[in-house]
Amino acid sequence: MKNRIIKSLQPFLLAAIVGVGTGCNTDPEYYSEVVPETFFTSSQAVYQCYCRPFTHWKWFVATDTNRFELMELGTDEICLPTRGSDWYNGGRFQKIHKHVFQGNEDIYYKGFYGVGMGVAMAWEALTDIQTRVDLERVGMTQEEIDLMTAQLNILVANLYKDGLDLFGGMPLYVQGDRELKARSTDVETFDFIERLIKDNIDKIPAKTTLGAAETSYIHQAWAAVQLAQLYFNAEAYTKGKKSMFEECAKICEDIIDGKYGAYELAKDWRDIFKYGNETCPEIIYGITSDATYTGTDSGLFARWLHYNTNKYLGGTAYGKNNGYGITPSFRPDGTPYTAQDFKLGRVMQKFEDTDLRKQPYCYEGKGEYTGMFLMGYQRNPSSHNADGSWQSMGNREYKKKVVYLNDCVARFATKGGVAEWSSDGKPLDKKGKEMDRSQFSALESTMNDAEESSCYRLLKRCPPVDKLEYDDLRMRFPAMTPISRLTEVYYMLAECYLRGAKGNKGGTVAKAAELINQVRRRNFENGADPNPVTTDNLDKYRMLDEWMVEFLGEQRRRTDLIRWGAYVTEKWWDHEPSNNENWNRFPIPDKSVAGNNLLEPNPGYPDPR
Repeated sequence: MKNRIIKSLQPFLLAAIVGVGTGCNTDPEYYSEVVPETFFTSSQAVYQCYCRPFTHWKWFVATDTNRFELMELGTDEICLPTRGSDWYNGGRFQKIHKHVFQGNEDIYYKGFYGVGMGVAMAWEALTDIQTRVDLERVGMTQEEIDLMTAQLNILVANLYKDGLDLFGGMPLYVQGDRELKARSTDVETFDFIERLIKDNIDKIPAKTTLGAAETSYIHQAWAAVQLAQLYFNAEAYTKGKKSMFEECAKICEDIIDGKYGAYELAKDWRDIFKYGNETCPEIIYGITSDATYTGTDSGLFARWLHYNTNKYLGGTAYGKNNGYGITPSFRPDGTPYTAQDFKLGRVMQKFEDTDLRKQPYCYEGKGEYTGMFLMGYQRNPSSHNADGSWQSMGNREYKKKVVYLNDCVARFATKGGVAEWSSDGKPLDKKGKEMDRSQFSALESTMNDAEESSCYRLLKRCPPVDKLEYDDLRMRFPAMTPISRLTEVYYMLAECYLRGAKGNKGGTVAKAAELINQVRRRNFENGADPNPVTTDNLDKYRMLDEWMVEFLGEQRRRTDLIRWGAYVTEKWWDHEPSNNENWNRFPIPDKSVAGNNLLEPNPGYPDPR
């Protein structure tokens, strides 16, 4: 843990002078350092201390690319392929995709550090608040301090749950610990998290008004969701020592029935992610935006965009790195991959063609939009683009050509001779003549063979405005980033029923199918779902497909695959299974071991000492 300094006040240590007014005297008092006695002079200062661990957590779960990549890259739904000379990065992303996990890679350190630093900050803030705040002086009550205590305990539980998910057993610190600790077992870590949640869930109020605005304040339902998630993945988290699908089902039923607060499914999928979503009744917990174009998940957002997607949006100043892509559904010759090639992945094939989400992203103004993908010909379909000038031009292989984003990966321009793509996705040669795509059957399609137009891109969280509204600061990134939503509870309950859990209501596979279909219907015009879930088609693979299409890019895919025993055993695009269960956990980072010699490596990984 940290040395005994006021880390929770770190942002304020940059200032050498703090003014404290007395009466009408405006002359400042000068201090050589900031200590609790000079800082905790108002309730605002106490809340600043309380909020600091949350700002770290916000960075870790909603802004930092490392956690996103740990959860999403290396799965069947998202990749970051090498695009010519871009994104090789020492083979980092190719290694993740192929499950070559090495403890000297910074990404694992960032994950381990993200958990540990968050826990340390939460305990430090809590100690300061509990022991150094004069309630009468700052005008606060003990009830307010008790509520802060309960919420910080839930935050610690959430962080440790991430650590358990990513690395297995963690070093478990409590308030007042100063000495380095060894890792506890996975079961001990599980029990520690469970106890934190159970001891604090009843101390947090439930949300009583349906559609009341979320403000990043923890309500009781989010604590309940944490417990449900813990039980849902208990078998995977403890390597089979615990199995708690029955317990998970009962909590999910209670959440849906309103025991933990007032929530309901959104009627339109866009309501979950669009502007004004803080009043969406489906969101159980979310992270508020700072209302600028560098909002909650701007780093992730930029890696999805083509180099010139800002032009597609009319010339906005959004960042663009041309990185992440949806794993491809098609071969270079245009034929689709099939279940005989691999059952998982093939993401865009798993969306029905009439799914309202499976459309090019189009901002319609005043916070409304359609579609959630950058796909196909990159000319903005909005009515705002009357003259057709809002378009993404190539920067690499298709320089001075309008980019056509493909649902495949291959070096068409350099090895196939494609000069550009027609508006309906036909390859054209340098003379503008249509080419027979079957001639590309010999092209490689691997993580090393992408070009700038490879892969569809996801625009789901914090949907971007176009140039006509960009200059209005309020319309840049005002959308909340959903962290937990009621659909997840429906799907957890459905999967528990599928696995045989009965809950309190006698769950069956038929009831599981109906839970999923209640969500699916909103994604189709007039609810006309052409491929609803049934008792006949709901199995392991259909359940994994449902998780994927509903929660694409929401940082859970790795966890879902591991729970189903599919992360190291299944094949997908450019990925062969290792069948090594050790790889269900990442390596304990070399840098973390160097800082704490008590840390033991995970099984199957070398000891860096």
